[in-house]
Formats: sequence, C-alpha cells, structure tokens
Amino acid sequence: MNQRLVIILELLVAFGLFFWYVQPTYMVNIKTLQATIASQKVTSTTIGKYSQQEKLLEQKQKDISSSNISRLSKMLPEKNNTAHFLLNINALALRSGFVISKFNIESSAGGAQNGAMGAKQKSYETFVLGISGKGNYGSFRQFLDGLERSLRLVDVTSLSIRANVQAETTGTKKQKISPYNYLLKLQIYRLPSAS
Repeated sequence: MNQRLVIILELLVAFGLFFWYVQPTYMVNIKTLQATIASQKVTSTTIGKYSQQEKLLEQKQKDISSSNISRLSKMLPEKNNTAHFLLNINALALRSGFVISKFNIESSAGGAQNGAMGAKQKSYETFVLGISGKGNYGSFRQFLDGLERSLRLVDVTSLSIRANVQAETTGTKKQKISPYNYLLKLQIYRLPSAS
C-alpha cells in the first residue's frame, strides 16, 4: 500500500508540474513560434509580390529603346558633370547674345529628405546654380527659350532683372541705358551617385 501511495504521489507531482510549469512554458513558446511563422509567411508573400513586380519592371526596361535611354540620360544624368553643364550653358548664352559674368553653385541637396534617420530616399539629387549676366531683353529671352528646350531637367527658381543706367562721362547730362543685369537661380536635377 505504501508503494501505491508513493506512485500516486509521484503521478500527482508529475501532473502538477506538467499543468503548472511545463504546459504554460510550452504554450508561450508555441505562441511565439506561431507569431514568428505568421510574420515569415507575410514576408515571404511580400517578397514573392516584389519579385513579380521586379520582373515586370525589368521587362519594361528592356522594352525601352536605346534612343529613349540616351535621351533620358541627357535629361537626368547619373554623373554630376557640372563642368560640362556649365560649358553647355555658356555656349547657349553665346549663341543668344547673352553675356554671363558669373556662375555660382549655391547648394547641393543629397538623396535623403530632412537628413533624419530612416528618412525616405529620394530618387534624384539637385543643386542650385546662380547665374549673373548682362544683355538686352531679346537675348535673355532667347537664352531662356534655349534652357526650356534643353534636354536637361532645369527649373528657374528665381529671377531678378535690374536696368543698368549709367551717366555718360562726356559732361552732358544725357543718360545712356545699357543692357539689363540679370540674376537667376536654376535648380538642376541628376540621379543620386552610387555609393
């Protein structure tokens, strides 16, 4: 009888351990694993959708003609090529009769917005170019028309025009009106540099 009592007590202790310790611990681990599996299923589904979308976009990219890719690279170049761009602007000004006296690169914007951690990455970068010059209204207008027709993406963000009135030095009180002074700011776009 004592032996039966010992076996019954051992069984009660075993059942007690199972229901008060093993089962709750086991259930917590199961719930954690189930949450992990559900999260991984969502991630797997998202990756599958992303892969399908990526394949579609790669196919669309292959369908773009080389001439259109060439035009796009001129419009939004991968490299800054600021010197080349300034030469093109200067050539445009010379063709229109507008005289550029000064270039000033004022700012450069990076790829991240607001510089915050985890900020959304922009798909382009910009820099602001200040241009000072002289010319009559017709030559300046022709210069702006050339900028507008340019393949490179450029926004005129500010424009200041001042008449250049100077007194003649011959002693007469006549005033000579020379060309206008212009100050404009251009925002120029490019693809972000791969780093």
